[in-house]
Amino acid sequence: MEENNDATENPPQGQGRQNAIKCGWLRKQGGFVKTWHTRWFVLKGDQLYYFKDEDETKPLGAIFLSGNKVFEHPCNEENPGKFLFEVVPGKIFSYSD
Repeated sequence: MEENNDATENPPQGQGRQNAIKCGWLRKQGGFVKTWHTRWFVLKGDQLYYFKDEDETKPLGAIFLSGNKVFEHPCNEENPGKFLFEVVPGKIFSYSD
């Protein structure tokens, strides 16, 4: 993912790159149908937005990272320049009457 040091937590605008901490192509598993899709991701603050491609202005969705743990995995020597990370849910809140 590309790095941009001008970070703020504004909602996505334009090409989804303004004020981004990092942005780039990632593969994401679908929610209902468990197939893999390549999506353009933009990290802004504690939110990871994803788009169909880097020219889209409206995100397909967002992953809220606050309260979750992010683990970076070692790079694969066979694929230099590619990075792997995992987002693991933190506390699970349950509400009852």
